Amino acid sequence: MSHSIDIAALANLLQEAAVKEILPRFRNLGSGDVRMKTEAIDLVTEGDEAAERLIKARVDAIAPGAVFIGEESVAADPALLDKLAGADLAIVVDPIDGTFNFACRSSA
Repeated sequence: MSHSIDIAALANLLQEAAVKEILPRFRNLGSGDVRMKTEAIDLVTEGDEAAERLIKARVDAIAPGAVFIGEESVAADPALLDKLAGADLAIVVDPIDGTFNFACRSSA
């Protein structure tokens, strides 16, 4: 079975997630908005999680039947990666590539 995807709709969804969930938090994270995953340089922010939730909630309308893999979901459940092997179509998302830098509070 072959699946197709509306790339423009997916790009618009990613842009929406950036505008609604990521940009408002840029240089505006509170101390409870940043957490360590596995080590001090492996961070997750509220922006990562909120953007991934928004994207995941809407991706089925854009690509019905696609496997959705989000970095934060995989951090919680690494077995999700096993779904990629049999997927006709998969959408793999890392909402904020460079979370450590995103989480830095310095404006310099």
